[in-house]
Amino acid sequence: MVYKLHKALYGLKQAPRAWNKRIDGFLVQQDFVKCKSEYGVYVKKGIEGNQLVIYLYVDDLIVTGIDVNEIEAFKTQMMNEFEMSDLGNLTYFLGMKFTEVAEGLVIHQKKYA
Repeated sequence: MVYKLHKALYGLKQAPRAWNKRIDGFLVQQDFVKCKSEYGVYVKKGIEGNQLVIYLYVDDLIVTGIDVNEIEAFKTQMMNEFEMSDLGNLTYFLGMKFTEVAEGLVIHQKKYA
């Protein structure tokens, strides 16, 4: 028997490529501009010169910006378009731990030291 697949599925060789094409198209449609020097970074110029920056790594997204309302609006658009969950403030990403302190954000890899 032969089965014809009509969409990409996790575990197939083309699944990451299909996902990247889909999310890239969505972000470009939302007026994000892909960074030429860093493949997974998208920037959107917002209201009053604010910027919204997205870092995409496979199926993980880091969303950052100055205006909390713009971030919330973007998360709402994402949830309407994709099945996703909001994990809150950044704590771990690619083996790095992020800790919020009074002066800003500390990035470290203590568990590897």
